[in-house]
Amino acid sequence: MSERERDKQQAAVWAHEMMHRKTWCVLDTETTGIGSHDEIVQIAVVNWDKEILLNTLVRPKTQPIGFEASQIHGIYDRDVEDAPTFDGVFFKLLQAVGDREVVIYNASFDVRLIGQSLRPYGVHFRPSAQDTSIAPGLIGHCIRWINGAPVVCAMDLYSQWVGDWSDYHHDYRWQKLPGGDHTAVGDCMAVHRLIERMATPQFSATSSTLEPEQPIEPVGAKLVEMPTIAASVATEEYDDIPF
Repeated sequence: MSERERDKQQAAVWAHEMMHRKTWCVLDTETTGIGSHDEIVQIAVVNWDKEILLNTLVRPKTQPIGFEASQIHGIYDRDVEDAPTFDGVFFKLLQAVGDREVVIYNASFDVRLIGQSLRPYGVHFRPSAQDTSIAPGLIGHCIRWINGAPVVCAMDLYSQWVGDWSDYHHDYRWQKLPGGDHTAVGDCMAVHRLIERMATPQFSATSSTLEPEQPIEPVGAKLVEMPTIAASVATEEYDDIPF
């Protein structure tokens, strides 16, 4: 067995184990932009059994929603005028997550934006650094949530499963999240389907894109994930970013 085949098998084993556990949830955010001062405008948490635990718009405190962001996710400042601010939403987030493990597609971005959204309220959010003991043998970068449970990056694991190696980066190329509907809760559901796909032997990395099981009723305007890339990237380039 080659090293890449072994890596894919390890990612598939992780997904299979997740399918048989009841102690995890998926988190996703949508944001005002991608910079170091941007904030969350929508956040969702979906339980292991696809129960929606949290799904809300958020009114940012210091950052207006950038034009480029609005062109991508379709939400404007007027759409969040009556939404709760993140200082209150954060406590609901903690309640929603509870003692569960957290799975996030592009975890470093969402975790960073949670911290940036709390900063204006004087709250410092610093989950512990990468912990390789969380998922030994997996390339996915893992940190620990406030409750001590793991935060696992599904994007890293999916990229490991796909196996598209980059000699330049000496790592697997990041992959777009297949089957999302461009809302926080819809993308959470897409991560669920992705884990199911990775855990199913007959699925290959070249299988067709996963489609949503059914439309998800959005909360407010329709939103889309904002990737972790340089803020100068042109709007039309977002379609090529793997999130």
